[in-house]
Formats: sequence, C-alpha cells, structure tokens
Amino acid sequence: MKKVFLVIMLMLLIPSLFGCNQFKNPNEDYCVLGNDGVYLCSKDYIGYFDTNFNLKFYLTQEDTYDILSLFDIVENTLSEYNQLLDKYHEYDGVTNVYSINHRLTDTLIIPEKLFQAINFVLIHEKDITVNDELLFNIALGPVLNIWHDARENSLCDTSGTSFYPVCPIPSAIIDDIDFPTNPNNIILNQDDFSISFLEEGMEIDLGGYGKGYVSEIITDMLDSLEISYLLNAGNSNVKAGGNNPNNTDGLYYIALTKPVIEDSYLTSYFAFIKVPFNISVVTSGSNQRFFIGSEDGKVYHHIIDPRTNYPGGDALSVTILYNDGALADIYSTSIFLMTVDEGLAFVESFEGLEAVWYLSDGSIVSSSGFENYLFKYL
Repeated sequence: MKKVFLVIMLMLLIPSLFGCNQFKNPNEDYCVLGNDGVYLCSKDYIGYFDTNFNLKFYLTQEDTYDILSLFDIVENTLSEYNQLLDKYHEYDGVTNVYSINHRLTDTLIIPEKLFQAINFVLIHEKDITVNDELLFNIALGPVLNIWHDARENSLCDTSGTSFYPVCPIPSAIIDDIDFPTNPNNIILNQDDFSISFLEEGMEIDLGGYGKGYVSEIITDMLDSLEISYLLNAGNSNVKAGGNNPNNTDGLYYIALTKPVIEDSYLTSYFAFIKVPFNISVVTSGSNQRFFIGSEDGKVYHHIIDPRTNYPGGDALSVTILYNDGALADIYSTSIFLMTVDEGLAFVESFEGLEAVWYLSDGSIVSSSGFENYLFKYL
C-alpha cells in the first residue's frame, strides 16, 4: 500500500536525513550499543490510537541517519492520522471522523488523506464474507457506540477483587433493532473528496483498522529509506523492515501474547515467531477491551460481529501474518469472527496469508505455512 503523497514528502526530507559523520552513537538519549557494533535506537509514542507505539531502528556503520528527524516524521504522521480518524473528539481546523458523524450538512468535504482511508477500507472490507455477509463494516458505528458506552457505564461494578468491570449487558437497546449500518449507503465523491450518507443516523468507525493503516503508511516511508526497523503498535500490530543486523539470520524475533483475562496484569506468551522484513503481525483478541456481563457472568469483548451486533468469535485470539499491515488489520478482525474451521479454510486459500489461533482450552491451531515463521511454542 504505497502512498504517493508520502513519497513526495520524503523526496523533500531525504537530504536532511543523511550525513557524513563517522560511526558513533547517533543519539545517546535514544540509542544503545547492541550486538556486533549495531546501535539500537528506540522511541515510544504515547496516546495515539488509544495505545502506545514503539519504533526501533537498527543502525550499522553504513547508516548515518538523523535519528531525531526520523522520529519526528513518524510522530507527525501518528498525530495527523490520530486526529483524522478520531470519532470521539473534534480538533480546531481539522475535519475528521467526528466531523463526519456530527455533520450539519448532507454532504461534507473532507481532507484527501481521510477520504483515501475511508475509500481503502470500503474497497477491502468486501474481501472476506461469510454467506455474502460482511465481517468487517466501518458503518457499524451506531452499534459500536452502544458497546463502548456499556464498557464505560456508571453502573459497572469495579469494586471487586478482579481488575475487570462487571457491567449490564445492553440487550434492551440492541435486540430486534434495525440499525443503519449498510456500508453501501456511504457515498464518496472522488471529484471533490466529499462524503454523504443515504440513511439517517449513520456513523462510521475506523478504529478497527486505524493502527494498521497508519502503521503501513509509516513503514512504507521507512522502507523507501532502506532502514532496518521494528514498529510495534500496542503489541497487537507489529511490522519489520530491512534485515535485522543484530541477528545472523537477519530476522526479527517477537513473542505472541497468551490471551487470558485471569491475572492479566502479568503478561505471558505462548510462542516466539521469527519475522522477515516486510511482514506485518496483527492480533485480534477477546482479552483487550471487555467487561463481564452482570446478568450471565460471560465475557463481552470489543470485537462486534456485524451479523449479530454482539461480540463474536470462537477463539480467544487470532494472529495473522501478511505483507500489508492495513489489510492485515481488516483480515484479522474478520477471521477472528469466523469459526476456526472457516478461518482456516480462508487462510489456506489466500496466497501469502498465515495465521495461528489460540483457543479457550489452551490449544493452538495454525495454518500450514505458519511453521515457516514459528521459532518455538512455549
């Protein structure tokens, strides 16, 4: 997923990113010496897309990049898209998803970058269906609002010994309601970058793939500079670029989190995988944002099935590996909402896509090509 406007921006910025300095610590605030004279430069970006991003560069003697300039470019990109895709807040001088959902006119002119983000997902959310029904739908906003409010409900009991809230299930305002969630009623006009809805009460929500989309924009930019890096967005979206000079095989090794809600303050893992450059690792799981239903004691997580308007999915988590982080975000959510058998059949039929499922009984199911990425199970 290449972004022309970012390439143009980089043509202007590249001269400032290189220098002729002899090899030394590029920046002592961010970089430490690793294996074989490789410097590992790392920065955290806090609060974007309701999560934390971490970016690591792996610099050898041949690399003389201006680390601070690169870090600033990434932060500016995160900030810009965080505002554009935000459905909960408005910003001075910014027309964003909030503006769309609270527009005062039938048609709204929006920034080209936001237009392209919406257009991208409307095209690709049709990639995966079950019985011709969507599993990823950005028009699900009215339903997602209900579940968001349910997790934030003042009636939630947080006084127990466990860290998770116990909340009323919002069945009364979901069951038997016909919500305006048909994405075919979202009208985009390429001529003037405008958006309009054909049905009253519609709202869009790009939260289901925003991290993957902005991560792909950032990594496209880094790939054009031939930099070795690892970008981690909240431990659920990870992408590697270039060869890892810290390892003789050039690969990046990452851990897959065990998706359990008990004792979730202590992170544990179920596998280590080896990731080559240009591969995104994206996880969808039921343990990320959830509450316990006060009526039935069941877990109600944040991945809502458009077919039922309720949380769905057979497994506790699914992790997929693919070369496009934006598509990987869409596919992981959709595959999570399938049965494991449906998901496995889809992955096996899709070239370049691999997946591993962690089930509620602790068992693991993986696609046939996943073994190529597996380092070891724990």
